Amino acid sequence: RFVLMPFAFVLGLDGSELGEIMNVETKTKPKVVLVASHGLPKYAEELANDRCELIDLKTALESDQNTRNCIEGVLNFGHFHIDEKFCSDFPSLKVVSNIGAGVDHIDVQGLREKGILVGHTPGVLSTTTAELAFGLMMASARYLIPADAFCRSDKDSSGQRSTHAFMGTDLWGKTVGIVGMGAIGSEIATRCRAFQMKIQYHNRREIKSNDKSEKSIATYCPLLMDLLKTSDFVFLVVPLTTSTNGMISTKQLQAMKPTAHLINIARGGVVDTEALTVALENNQIKSAALDVTEPEPLPINHKLRTLPNAILVPHIGSATVECRLRMAWLALDNLMNGIAGKYLVRTPGTTPPDIEVNEINRRYAVDVAKFLNKRSV
Repeated sequence: RFVLMPFAFVLGLDGSELGEIMNVETKTKPKVVLVASHGLPKYAEELANDRCELIDLKTALESDQNTRNCIEGVLNFGHFHIDEKFCSDFPSLKVVSNIGAGVDHIDVQGLREKGILVGHTPGVLSTTTAELAFGLMMASARYLIPADAFCRSDKDSSGQRSTHAFMGTDLWGKTVGIVGMGAIGSEIATRCRAFQMKIQYHNRREIKSNDKSEKSIATYCPLLMDLLKTSDFVFLVVPLTTSTNGMISTKQLQAMKPTAHLINIARGGVVDTEALTVALENNQIKSAALDVTEPEPLPINHKLRTLPNAILVPHIGSATVECRLRMAWLALDNLMNGIAGKYLVRTPGTTPPDIEVNEINRRYAVDVAKFLNKRSV
């Protein structure tokens, strides 16, 4: 069932076949700690139970040493901090598999030094997250949130609608700046290109490509400040690292156009929250649309919650039934591969060639679609 190559993945399995992956000689399912304070995505637990024995974290920590010695994997969904100290409770641990692309909550290097593999799920969530990003841009450009609130209020009565209310801006011909032209950034660019927007991007280095992908036809900005000064819509799509923490602060916000919109679907810590609040209060930029914040969630009385030029959504970039199931399926493949001593499908810091990434994403999309069609979802 596994393609024996560095980025192997399970081909074409549906729910009825997943149980075949367990040890066929003993029929013993490996024990796995589940770290998910709000539970797994829809249908994911069904898939997981076919392949392993899930033990919730509290139960695992309260178990005797013999039970903890038998635990071989961790399946994480959420932002629970996982480091060497956490893993020391499970001496036979082989792999930590994260349902999600971001791993800033996992000490990846520390675990690797202990011989523990780490898997994550980029790629399979790229299109879904890009769709939300594009939706946030549309909502910002056309004042969809306040327009909806107006129609629900007593202000929207006969003769009270102004023909000049909620005057937004076209997307056509505007310049989009993408900070982080990876898989998600490329999907955002594809959607913006369809609206005839101009695309530019900033990465640590220019992407060299001979094809006609969005990465290759977008304009590269070596300096972040140049991108900020010239973009009408700025998308933040970078991982949270020591170099990206607080990369958008007072200086960067002051460089942006007063008509510019900021869209953050990366991590809240990429933006200095207080600096952004001041910039929005003073109309230094037109608006900000945030899927993520720092802290997350914001305190109830935080000023950013009250600003009319801020759109806030609760970290829902990957929140569709199909996407979350693709992520869970990939995470389970990472988990089982790690336990079996095989290569993981996706692991932080390593990216397969584009052609292989596309095939991985396609196979998970096809398998999940088949799985859901059988359940009439």
